Amino acid sequence: MGLHRLLAALSLLAALCAVPARAAETPPPRTSETAPVLAEIERRGVVRCGVSFNPGFAANDDSGRPVGFMVDLCRALAAAVLGKADAVEIRRLSKPQEFAAVAAGEVDVSFAQTSWTLTRDATLPIDFGPPVFHDEQGIAAWRLPDGRSPLESGEATICVPAATTSHRALESYLARAEKPWTLRPFPTWPDALQAFIGRECPVLAADRALLTAALRTLDAPANAPADAILITEPPVPSREPIAPLVSNTDRMWLAVVRWTMFALILADDAGVTGENAGFLRITGGSEVQRLLDGLPEAARKVGLRPDWAYQAIAQVGNYGEIFDRNLGARSPFQLERGPNKPWTQGGLLYAPVFQ
Repeated sequence: MGLHRLLAALSLLAALCAVPARAAETPPPRTSETAPVLAEIERRGVVRCGVSFNPGFAANDDSGRPVGFMVDLCRALAAAVLGKADAVEIRRLSKPQEFAAVAAGEVDVSFAQTSWTLTRDATLPIDFGPPVFHDEQGIAAWRLPDGRSPLESGEATICVPAATTSHRALESYLARAEKPWTLRPFPTWPDALQAFIGRECPVLAADRALLTAALRTLDAPANAPADAILITEPPVPSREPIAPLVSNTDRMWLAVVRWTMFALILADDAGVTGENAGFLRITGGSEVQRLLDGLPEAARKVGLRPDWAYQAIAQVGNYGEIFDRNLGARSPFQLERGPNKPWTQGGLLYAPVFQ
């Protein structure tokens, strides 16, 4: 029996020795011809991301450090590309400045809470990545003394950021509906919000999550509930698929942005977290191991390091972790995930197959 065990051990040792060693996890060669954006990022040492400063999505903390949901998506991208989540440069963009900034190469990617539309896709020199946040139109109003919202009382003025999907949807609705409402566009979202806070308009329209997060940062009115902010159902149902955007001149960079976002989404669906990613890299199921191994051959073709997805998840967390700490249960905003749950949980987040 001892001889049989010795022979079995020797056979196992030989088999292990025959397994090729894991490739060193260093980035593949990047050139300005094959991957111009990645080559420039490698030379520069940071990923430049454009954001719109909105509570929960992007802002500076007390120390001046950029934080928020969109900032963390940028950090995950830097972890995938450079292996360092903090190798980012965050640039604040005013809408619709993000399109020009991306087209001119001032930022590598914009996470400025831009809705993906056909017109933008077809007419601008940009490409959209996958939706990273699904929203809808929201309405806020100052409650009238009788408890009703101004939209129920008859004539009402609605503040709205100009040239947004909310603006266009309300314009189309009022053109065909018999409603005594007046739209008052403002150049930017902060302008519209300040006008609402200052009671220049009784009603404010914007993306629901953006609106809710902003209103929850306000102090409660002194004479509540008569003056309380009221979130009402929007008169115009809308779809707001918020997606990152990049220049359409580099297909490889689009693939990097696209699949880094998909990696965060798949990790959320599969239960891979920043804490357990290292363990599941060895013990997880087949697709989880393919995710965390990064599919090295495919990664190399687009200029990524072999451990790109693992680094993004281990350093920043999966999609759900990023959502919860910035917008959800672990944040001051307490936003419900709603459609921003994995498809297996009734949400709209869905990643293609990692193989």
